[in-house]
Amino acid sequence: MSQPTNTTIIPHVQAGSYMDEQVDQFDAFAISWNEQDAVHLTFGRTSLLVKTSKIVNYAERPAEIETGEAELFRLDVGAVTMPIETARSLAKTLSRMVEQFDSRKSEND
Repeated sequence: MSQPTNTTIIPHVQAGSYMDEQVDQFDAFAISWNEQDAVHLTFGRTSLLVKTSKIVNYAERPAEIETGEAELFRLDVGAVTMPIETARSLAKTLSRMVEQFDSRKSEND
């Protein structure tokens, strides 16, 4: 095996718009972007917006909190567009990661 002739260290810097979110849903679209075939992914999760609660006070016992109005909605936390070659690489990487997870899980069962 040959020895490396040069090593370059590239620092990772987070963009101001960097996100680190839990998601459980996504939408994917094949598009044309900058005259290039691309994939657009939107990531999100189901969330609950509690709009109101009611506190009921009693003279001789602790107050009770009653559930009020709530709304279930899809929270889109981020979206990315990537060239088709990047999407292919991502698909392979995700498949490999899922296979590794499945393999580790089956070894522990």
